[in-house]
Amino acid sequence: MVPGDERYDEDIEHWATSSTQPAACSVRPANAEDVSIALKIIGSTRTPFAVKGGGHAANVGFSSTLGVHINMKAFSEVVYHPESRTAVVGSGLIWDEVYAALEPHGVTVVGGRVSGVGVAGFTLGGGYSFLTNQYGLTLDNVVAFELVRPSGAIVTVTRKTDPFLFFGLKGGGNNFGIVTRFTLKTFPQGQIWAGIVNFASPQIPAVTAATARFSSSVTDPKASTIVSYIFAFGQPLISQAFFYDGPTPPEGIFDDFMEIPSISKDVGTRNLTSFMALTAATTATGASR
Repeated sequence: MVPGDERYDEDIEHWATSSTQPAACSVRPANAEDVSIALKIIGSTRTPFAVKGGGHAANVGFSSTLGVHINMKAFSEVVYHPESRTAVVGSGLIWDEVYAALEPHGVTVVGGRVSGVGVAGFTLGGGYSFLTNQYGLTLDNVVAFELVRPSGAIVTVTRKTDPFLFFGLKGGGNNFGIVTRFTLKTFPQGQIWAGIVNFASPQIPAVTAATARFSSSVTDPKASTIVSYIFAFGQPLISQAFFYDGPTPPEGIFDDFMEIPSISKDVGTRNLTSFMALTAATTATGASR
């Protein structure tokens, strides 16, 4: 695709508009073999390029370029293997799509905390999740990578096949090639208690103090919160996400927050995909900017 083509704008688009660059062209490979061909051509011509998975980067050059923009959108499979309790996940997905595909099986993976976050960049960069206190980072739960090396070779990287590369990919970003799919551990997932509360400017000191107390005193690994200090409607605000990995949190964990007057509150028992949809509708965590 080149500027003016139907899919070009979609190929280069990012969650943060500030990180989108006008690439000379975009390519949307359909499989690992296509990625291999693209890398061989790019390598032989020394052409600048970038790889876009979910497109949630907020910095110019992280997954954008003025050269060839490789969009991984076609890598969109989610295949659950109950016998090994793993899922094969394409690198062009966002976590919303992964959760929705796994939910009918009663399982989930350690993934992003808000809507729109891409699987690839999140996983290769570490991956701090609402489930991290229970199961580790996302990179701790990768069983295998399908990788296209800079040479164009397509390999499956595991702890046994290449322990050093397997280690390097865990936090190494896209420095070792292009990952086309991940094999991830899965975990049982039922109803959660979660939601978003928005607080007005006068409540910022109280919310900040409650957050500090939560961080220093709550030891339940199922409980998490994200506090976002934002500016909207001409004033500073707080938009805060709450999460408990169970239908009802134990008494006292979130009480300090719930007692503070709020602008809006949508917290309760729901499934994970419902919570992701809620974060998508919240400017502080899910909107393009």
